[in-house]
Amino acid sequence: MAKADEGLQIRRALFSASDKTGIVELAHAMATTGTELVATGKTATVLREAGLTVVPIEKVSGSPEAFQGRMKTLSFPVLSGILYRRGDASDEADLKRLAFLPVDCVVVNFYPFEAAAQKKNITHRELIEEIDIGGPTMVRAAAKNSPDVLVLTDPCQYKRVIEELTSARRVTHATAAACAATAWERIKAYDSAIVQKLAGGAGSTRRDLRYGENPHQGGHLEFDPEGPIAWNEKLTATELSYNNILDLASAYGLASDLVALDPQSASVVIVKHNNPCGVASVPKSLGNAQMMALLRAWEGDPVSAFGGVLVFSDPLEMDVAAWLAERFIELVAAPGLSSQGHAGSALQSMLGKRKNLKAVAIRSFGKVPSESVVVVPGGKLFQTSDTQVGEPLKCVTRQAWPRDKEKLAQFGISVCRALKSNALAIVREVPGVSGAWQLAGAGQGQPNRVEALERLAAPRAQRVLQSSAGRIEDCVMVSDAFFPFRDTVDTAHAAGIKYLIQPGGSIKDAESIAACDEHGMTMAFTGIRHFRH
Repeated sequence: MAKADEGLQIRRALFSASDKTGIVELAHAMATTGTELVATGKTATVLREAGLTVVPIEKVSGSPEAFQGRMKTLSFPVLSGILYRRGDASDEADLKRLAFLPVDCVVVNFYPFEAAAQKKNITHRELIEEIDIGGPTMVRAAAKNSPDVLVLTDPCQYKRVIEELTSARRVTHATAAACAATAWERIKAYDSAIVQKLAGGAGSTRRDLRYGENPHQGGHLEFDPEGPIAWNEKLTATELSYNNILDLASAYGLASDLVALDPQSASVVIVKHNNPCGVASVPKSLGNAQMMALLRAWEGDPVSAFGGVLVFSDPLEMDVAAWLAERFIELVAAPGLSSQGHAGSALQSMLGKRKNLKAVAIRSFGKVPSESVVVVPGGKLFQTSDTQVGEPLKCVTRQAWPRDKEKLAQFGISVCRALKSNALAIVREVPGVSGAWQLAGAGQGQPNRVEALERLAAPRAQRVLQSSAGRIEDCVMVSDAFFPFRDTVDTAHAAGIKYLIQPGGSIKDAESIAACDEHGMTMAFTGIRHFRH
């Protein structure tokens, strides 16, 4: 093995590239340093047409290309040249005895299986021909022998290699190690795509989407076929979109909180653009609870509810389905939703007037992911999920927190947690209906909390309250994070709000508390922040 402070000298490089982008420039840089170029089929043709001297793979492998290209790089001589341990006396002796030559660089990108898998009407026979065998084998071998072997699987890596060859006629071991790491990721992604596409049948965990967030983006859903949401049960002709799935996931999370908070209430969550715009819970003991919850949720923001995603905590009732059939909604999800039986009748009554409606069955609530993953440039962000519910309230003002608003406060915390930060939720108990809770106004996604309250949450709440003879003084306002200044309290007071909940933790908490005391307001701290970016 080469010493750590030495760079990698490339004596021989093997090119087998499905994507020919940049290979001519890379090969020229290598040839200038004395590298012998070995290439397969069409790749060799491209390099020769650029004026480069190329050794055909057959002269290294000792075997002709066969079976319409299925066999060309898989050979003992080729893999020996990649895998033998540099500087190891036994391996060096074997290489000499066998009369094989070293391969110090593998430039390979795989057959485009992922792209082929997205093609409509592609046959199974056509698809399997896009499964690369030799390429991944050589890449695995080269990555295993890094940094003594350089493996390049992406044209974006070529620039750095060309620069190093031009300046030092060698490639640094750091570059070789970084490229090996990329190779392992590429192998994993490639194998995963094959598994997901060809698993097939009822056990498949992949659902291809028409496109991603926008029509020019690709997308698919990987799911647990036994999970809490029946992604694999197709109830309607219209396919789910990427955005539908995101919205449904958000609505499911909030509905799960509400079921945990009070399983004896019927809850409805309406989400638009990944934000709750209508939320309500009504005790089932009241009889027509689901319809009441729907009407209160819709009342919260009827403009945004148009085209929204709705999740019900209980099986869909016929009168609710009939009411929804007269309005445009994008998707409905509920326990027991089916294309057969009573649930099927409810769904069919909606489809009779809304042919493009989408529907998903909920198998169970409360099974939110334990972890979330976000891919960022050059890395991945992992975090455990925000599943804190039922947090204790600590009153910090002279005015005590009223006991009859404790459950309403927990309802508001759940709703606020589901909003994009900066987030504020103004919630209330429905007048004359004990234990029925409603989101009256929400402010979310703003760069500062005062604007979220002054321009969004408070005006929305006032509209709802005016239409139903409610009073904002009876509402509770919940914030997802602390108030950095007293201005949020002053703005809430100007809007008529008397009850506030926030995590606390600002260096200026005392100022917010003093402002509440000046205005005769009540404020409680939870000690738990709920940012949702």
